[in-house]
Amino acid sequence: MAASTTANKAPSGPTAATVPLPALRRGTRARITAVSADRGEALARRLADLGFEPGRVIKVGRRAPLGDPTVYHVADYEISLRRRDAELVSVDVLAPAYAAPACAAPASPDPAPPMAAAPEATQ
Repeated sequence: MAASTTANKAPSGPTAATVPLPALRRGTRARITAVSADRGEALARRLADLGFEPGRVIKVGRRAPLGDPTVYHVADYEISLRRRDAELVSVDVLAPAYAAPACAAPASPDPAPPMAAAPEATQ
């Protein structure tokens, strides 16, 4: 039977919203609240064995160039998951990803001084 599990829901802040893991941006820290067994108990158990357990803190790492898979930092490991598998993990956001402030484009460098013509060689 493939039922959704929400065992040991971790305490969360008053404004924390539970979201699926792939919805987070790179650099976001979150606490795992549940691992669903919608795609089978074996996969849910495997994710738990890899460290995706309710209550654990997770950080989103780098993504592949086309966006899938994504590296997650959990339990002192770097684990790469496909979006389809990561959707089984629900999290509460602890610290959103840092967004670098927009800065003005650097001014273009001064143009190079004109090159002097080379004197012609005489014979």
